[in-house]
Amino acid sequence: MKCQSRSHLIGLALVPVLMLGLSACLPPSTEGLRPDQGSSPASPGTSQPLQPTAAAPTAAQPAGPAGPGAPQANAPVVQWLPIGPIGPNDPTSGQRYLLLQQFQCDALAQSVEGAEDAAVWQAGAAVCQALQSGSQQDWQRASNAVGATPQIPQSKCLEFRVAVTAASLVAQHRSNPQASLNVQPGQGQACPRQLVGLTVVDKDLRPVPGAARATGPSTGGTIVRLDGYYVRVAEVLFDGVPADVDFVGDRQDYGTVYLRMPPANGRDSVRISITDTVDVAGTVTFFYDDSGVSTSTQPPSAPTPTAPATQPPDVPTAPVTSVEPSTTAAP
Repeated sequence: MKCQSRSHLIGLALVPVLMLGLSACLPPSTEGLRPDQGSSPASPGTSQPLQPTAAAPTAAQPAGPAGPGAPQANAPVVQWLPIGPIGPNDPTSGQRYLLLQQFQCDALAQSVEGAEDAAVWQAGAAVCQALQSGSQQDWQRASNAVGATPQIPQSKCLEFRVAVTAASLVAQHRSNPQASLNVQPGQGQACPRQLVGLTVVDKDLRPVPGAARATGPSTGGTIVRLDGYYVRVAEVLFDGVPADVDFVGDRQDYGTVYLRMPPANGRDSVRISITDTVDVAGTVTFFYDDSGVSTSTQPPSAPTPTAPATQPPDVPTAPVTSVEPSTTAAP
């Protein structure tokens, strides 16, 4: 009995010691604190879920070039070069146009170093650089380059579009030198590939006056010119079938194509189309007629037409007597 009582008393005496030791191992009490408070300091507003660190903008870039020359609010809106279209196998001019249209100014400038036709492309590259930088020095260089550009004939469609666009943008900048231009993509196509007409020419490749439509004898041999815009004619199709045609003269990229028509072989007409590095719209029609074409109603002094099309693209594919020109002389 005495041993049990003594053990009980010793146990009671050790309880406070054990409680004190266990309290040192417990975490600090959060009693009386708000749910958003704890044992460590917190910045204001941590009651809301934490947001991830902001990353670089992923929104689409503006249509025009970004950078120091990026347009401000209410900046004048101007049009940049539209698509060519340009095919992957297009010759040099097409590839240069593609670089410029995509604002690859430095790459274009390097690609034309030492080229004979570099002037217009250097002007385009200079304007491209000025749009990107907004620097007055770059705009002055662009102005000088545009002023040094020789006159470009419209037959060089891509170069002509570059020259016109570069000159227009320089003029726009001069009208308000302190404004950053809001450059938007050009609309439509710069030089759509299309076959728009067929012209009968003589042996010297000069247009034959007086013909209302492209006509020749059924024995063949008539030389015709393909009118329109094309780059590199791959095939000529007669009535939708690739033909082994007789080309006349040299064929060059962006050059005019002449061909000698074959015999009729029982046909009254032939519908002509072509293939290029990209799709070409339009067809033209050649008519076989052994009766000859009268030119007596044409004034002797009438100038030779210079328009590339001598017949609309939607000309009928078979002879229609109702569209033949009247043979009645004017009073």
